[in-house]
Formats: sequence, structure tokens, C-alpha cells
Amino acid sequence: MHARHRQRWVRLHRWLGLGLLAAWLLIGLSGSVLVLYREALNSLHGAPTVPATPAQSMPPVDPDAVLHRLRTHDPALSGGWRIEWPLEAGDPVVARYMRPLEAADRAFAPRMVWLDPAGQRVWHEASWGQEPFTWLYDLHYSLLMDRPGRHMVGALGLLMLVSLVSGLVLWWPRAGRWRQACSFKRGAAFERQVYDWHKLVGFGSAALLLMLSITGVLLTWHTALEPWLNRLSPLFQPPAAVISGPPDLPLRQAVQAAQAQFPSATVRWVETPALAGGSVRVQLWQPGEPSQRFPRTMVWLDGHTGEVRGVRDGLAQGAADTVMAWLHPLHNGEVAGWPGRILVLLCGLAPVALGLTGVWRWRHKRRASRYLARHRAIHIKP
Repeated sequence: MHARHRQRWVRLHRWLGLGLLAAWLLIGLSGSVLVLYREALNSLHGAPTVPATPAQSMPPVDPDAVLHRLRTHDPALSGGWRIEWPLEAGDPVVARYMRPLEAADRAFAPRMVWLDPAGQRVWHEASWGQEPFTWLYDLHYSLLMDRPGRHMVGALGLLMLVSLVSGLVLWWPRAGRWRQACSFKRGAAFERQVYDWHKLVGFGSAALLLMLSITGVLLTWHTALEPWLNRLSPLFQPPAAVISGPPDLPLRQAVQAAQAQFPSATVRWVETPALAGGSVRVQLWQPGEPSQRFPRTMVWLDGHTGEVRGVRDGLAQGAADTVMAWLHPLHNGEVAGWPGRILVLLCGLAPVALGLTGVWRWRHKRRASRYLARHRAIHIKP
């Protein structure tokens, strides 16, 4: 690479790293902790149970009892609830009231309620952001600034991509020097070892950091990107909401009707209609879908008549819908199970190592430049 071009890449890489280091550290560290988001929330607010063994099965969820308990717990909440089925034995049922009045001006701030699967007892209740892990989620997703913060996080993700590419360009070895570029000089000076740590951590985490940055940007700006994706491949359009009468369809019956559409699927979420009426949405996971917690298989039923109003097969989607389905499980490592989640957790720590070694390298270079400048000044004195 020509020296002038290399110097431009150096300046770009340096000032992106120094200028945005604090924000990247917040996003990276919070993302590492959020790998354990679901387990942490459930262990804090679920029932005090003995850890489940592989032989144990989850108790059946009674959706009608859960909804009745939610309605009697707070009768003023007349809208619909999103009820999450336990993912593992010992997990509670977690319900979300998506649009509480106290958070009507926020993009996403549901009220959350933890119950036992039988729907007999409410274990805990909290508004989004009042809990350490939901607060941390907002920090990671929006820097605690709601809609404007999401755009900032998206822009930070793009700049992270530029920083990663510039680092790879500067590191990329010439032909025949790959071994040298990937080595660590044990007996070298401390400053050289810092540089080696910086390049090796960067090279070792580059692929995952690139993937996390790309998926993070797409998740943050998915609403703006969907029209463009729709041009390439038509996105699934959910059925229109219709109020045909009071929502007197038992949820148990709705779940059974949905499972009849997909006999091998497992129920993950049930979205109930408001007291004024509407549709029941049952969200199911089929083996082969990338995300077990947020699958794309769904069945919509009329909350009054029980008529099936729409069906979405998560295993038979267009290209654009398939891309969207993979974003979240790639971003949190769920797609590869616990090994993938641990890799994402460790990768979230990479900006810390890169930041510390990068700042140390910059300070060393700065001291060296000042020393050379003073040395030249002494020698050119008359």
C-alpha cells in the first residue's frame, strides 16, 4: 500500500477508535451481559424452583387461567397481552402489556408480569426499564434515548463496520508474511507486545464483530429497510385486524387450533385480543427455525368466532423474510446454542481489549512523536 494511502487509513482508524470508544464500550459490554438476559430475568423474578433435570418436563400452561389472573390483577388494563410460554423447565410464564398508558410516548416500554405456569400466582410485576436487565437492554438498544437513541446506535454500528474494515486493511499482510502477521513476539518490548495484542484480538474477533455490527444495524433500522427488502422479495403481510364480536374464544381452544395447523410445532407466545375484541395470535416454533424464542410460525384466529384468519409458515418464507428471521438469533448467538451465545458474550468484551491496547498504542506513538520533535528542535538550533 502506498504510504500516503496508508496514512489516511491510519488516521481514519485512530480517530474513529478514540472518538467513539466510550459508546462502543457501553454497547459491547451491555451486549455481553444481555446474552444471559432471559435467564437472568427469570431467575430474579420467577418461582423459587429446584433446577430442572433433562428428564423433567415442563408443566402445561393454562392460558385461560393466566389471562384471567392478569385481568383480575389489574382490571384497568383493557388491551391485549403477549404471553410467553416457558422455554425450559422451571421457567415462569412472562406476560407483557405492550402499550401501558404511563409509557404511551415511548417506542417500546411494556409492563411485565411473571406468573407460575398454572396461572395461579403473580410472582413479580415491573415496568420496562425499572429492572436492571431491561434498563441494560435499553442502554444497548437505544443508549437510554428511545427513538433518537436507536438511530444513534445504528450509526455507531455503521461506524464500527468502517473501523473494523480500516483495521483489517492496515493489518492485511503482504504475500508470504501471514505467519508473521499472526504471530506474537514474546521477547519484544512492551510497546510491541501491546501492538501484537491489538492486532491479534482484532483479527480473532473481526468476523464475529462484523457479523454483530451488520445484524445490529439491520435490527435497529429494520422498519426503514423493510420497504427496500420488500422490493427484492415480498415480505409477509399479517391479516388485517377485525373486531367481529366480544373476545369469548377460549385461549386453550385457540392454541389447539393453531397446533392443528402445525402438529410438530411448540407454542412460544400467545397474543390476546383487547376486551373490545380482535384476533388471537399464536406464535409457534418448528424444528429448523433459527430462533426458538422468537420464531416466525404464526396463526391468527378470530377472537370471537375462532375462525383462522391467517397462517404464516416459518419454514416456507421468501428471501427477505428469511433474512429478517436470522438477524436476532445471529446477533445473540442463539442460532448456535450455548457455544454461540458464549462466543457472542466474549466478542462483546473485544472492544474493551481493542480500546485499551489501541489507546496505549496511540499514547506511545504520541510520546515518540513529541520526543522526535524535541530532538530535531535541539539539533537545528543555531
